[in-house]
This record gives sequence, structure tokens and C-alpha cells, in this order.
Amino acid sequence: MHNVGHVGKIVISVEEAIAKGTRRIVALTGPEASRAIHRADRLEQRVDEAHAEISADKTIALDRARFKMATRRVIELIEEVNQTQLPYCRKEAIREKAKGLQKVLDARDREAKAAVAEQVSFTLAKRQEHIFASPKDFQVLDGALKSMKKASATMGFSVNDETGKVVVVARVPKDLAEKGLKASEWITEVCSVLGGRGGGTATQAQATGTNTESVDEAAQLALKFAKVTLS
Repeated sequence: MHNVGHVGKIVISVEEAIAKGTRRIVALTGPEASRAIHRADRLEQRVDEAHAEISADKTIALDRARFKMATRRVIELIEEVNQTQLPYCRKEAIREKAKGLQKVLDARDREAKAAVAEQVSFTLAKRQEHIFASPKDFQVLDGALKSMKKASATMGFSVNDETGKVVVVARVPKDLAEKGLKASEWITEVCSVLGGRGGGTATQAQATGTNTESVDEAAQLALKFAKVTLS
């Protein structure tokens, strides 16, 4: 090497502590440095593309399959950034961008759950009895039912496409249970259609079934049972 210009491009790829007061720096030069810069450019472009797609999809959390696919995509991007040799300063910046994607997904998930909970609460406030057959997040549905102040007889169906099962929860206020609509009997009625079993008390019960394709039929049966019992 006759002068430093022969080194070509130079980038720091690693900066770490090896002892108290001592740090180690690893640098790449020439073609290796150029390749590291090129890898950083490509990775950053992919992260930016993912960010644009996910940020623009306001309803991504409503489709759990699509949401999980996006989450997996973000995790894989973060892992790739961690394992790839890149210019040190750019590696940190790209990693933070990728982590920001996870925050966007978390926000979308919270928004979707809040919307479901609000819909359930709003509907229950207007009805003596109601059947929910669409929410796919059982915890959100169950939480909304528990939070209701006004007495309502409610039954919720939550389908898990991954496990092929449907979870049913029924809640009946004490005054309606005394009129004959017991949660345990209500649950038993729909279990015959869903191919499952469950149990509980007069005011709350839960069951799990495997006939996910029969949810609509079970919901109609539950509504009919409640109306006939309370009439």
C-alpha cells in the first residue's frame, strides 16, 4: 500500500467492550466495506417497504392470519439485521426502524381489540339478551362481557382457526337466572351443535367445541333458547 487511498472505503462493523476502560473496534476496508454498505442499503430498503405496507394497513389486526404473518416478517427482519455484518452505525439505525414496526403492529392490535370491546359493550347496553358469533379474540370478548354494568344475558362465540376450536362463554345476571335462564343450561344447549362440552353455574358458564362451521347455527339456537325461556 503506497498511500491510504489504496484502502478504499472503510466502515466500522463492530464496537464492543473487552475489558474495563478498553474497547475493541473492527473495521472493514475495500471490497468488504463496499459489500457491507450494499447489504445495509438492501436491508434498509426492505424495512422501509415493510413499514410502508404495515402502516398503511389499518385493518391488519382484524385478520389474525395476516397479522401473524406481518409479525413473523418483522421478527425475521430484526433477526437478519442482528446476524448480518453491516456498518455499525447503520446497523443500529436499521434495527431501531425494524423494532418500530413491531410497535406499529402492537398499536394496531390494541386498536382492534378496543374496537371489538366497544362494539360488544355498545350492543349489550341496548339488549336484554344478545349473541356474539364473530369476535375472534376470546380474551377481548370475555373482558367486554365482564365489564358490563347493566344486566344482560349474553353468550359469545370465539373461533380459533389455528386450533379448529370454538370457545363459548355465557353470562346471565342473577335476576334472569332466577327466571329460568341458567348459564350452565344455556351452554349445554349449544354444545349439542358444536360437538363440545362445558359447564358452569347459573350465572356464568364456558364450553369448547370442535364444529366451528356450526357457529351460526349454535348462535341461532342460543338466541331462540333464551327468548323461549324468558318469555
